[in-house]
Amino acid sequence: MNNVQLTIVTQANGEGLKALLASVAQFESKRSDVQVHIEQANGNYEVLNRLKSGEPGDLVQMSESVFGPYLRDGFVVDLLPFLQRDNGLSQDDFYRGALEGPSANGELAALPIDIHVPFILFRKKAFAEVGIPEPDGSWTIEQFRETALQLTGEGRYGFRLHIDIEWFEPFVLRGGGAYLSADGSTAQGYLNSPETAAALQEIVDWFRVHKIVPMPGEVRENAFSERFAMNFDFSWCIPHVLHNHAGEYGAVGLPCKANGRDTNMMYMGGYGISSGCEHPDAAWELLKELSVPPSGRPLSQLPPTKPLARRLGSDISPFMACALGELDKATKSGFYLSQKWNANRQIVNQDLKLMITDGIDVRSTLEKWAGLIG
Repeated sequence: MNNVQLTIVTQANGEGLKALLASVAQFESKRSDVQVHIEQANGNYEVLNRLKSGEPGDLVQMSESVFGPYLRDGFVVDLLPFLQRDNGLSQDDFYRGALEGPSANGELAALPIDIHVPFILFRKKAFAEVGIPEPDGSWTIEQFRETALQLTGEGRYGFRLHIDIEWFEPFVLRGGGAYLSADGSTAQGYLNSPETAAALQEIVDWFRVHKIVPMPGEVRENAFSERFAMNFDFSWCIPHVLHNHAGEYGAVGLPCKANGRDTNMMYMGGYGISSGCEHPDAAWELLKELSVPPSGRPLSQLPPTKPLARRLGSDISPFMACALGELDKATKSGFYLSQKWNANRQIVNQDLKLMITDGIDVRSTLEKWAGLIG
């Protein structure tokens, strides 16, 4: 007879829900004493209402923007003590970003799922046509720009990059700038620093001056058109590339200035254990089944740990290996650190587009943003 019941409050649907059901079935086959119930919630807002309701469930799914707040407000427990006393899993097993992302103030809110990091996809044919070697990831931002210039022409652009302040962030970090302080408490001196201004000006110039990236609305073809020699994309594209463009592309990390940080941004979700959970040890075992299972696949396309990557063979697949290398250097982006920064994203992106289309001044715009954020 089942004597432990656990409830998962999830935002999963479609294929994600199918994968969750499969992981739960695998867990229940090992633990006949545990019965798992799944309840769906539509986004972080419904999850938050559930956490406040007095019946929070046991495992709760959350996105990266609420890891810190849920820990701070006591909605989820710190998982670090569970990890530290676990006999089969250690902190050293994790890729750096996979564990840093859900952490805040020395506590761990979740084990990660749905991990994605950006990298650069390059069309091998385009490099061959202009007679330049394929990139190996050791390039500077200046070398990257020169490469993209050589690849631009005859109806082809050297690079494709969506206009979004989050997607620009790894280039800013690797150019020596930052949007916020490390603890997210202020933008002053970071967002409006000379280093951030120079890094954003470099990106704006890719559009306006060097013409290596098409202006907004100029080209409506999909990301994998031959019109683009290189694409900024995320690891979520790997299955599509392997299925539809096998052999056409290579993958490489982002360029970096000498004074920049060798880092990257990441998106991820995670499951944590609610503070109202009555069976936290069983919940921890279920949580590991979802994120770092000893057999089968995790819920994340990118495995969070190195032993899991080796078991799955992900560390020897060129695209996955590139993404995992970026995950190992990834750190918290601004949207992890400051809800105020997130709340102003629409204004920031509108101004960012005007920098590119209308040439509004980068430095004065950054001063405006820093004033909004504080």
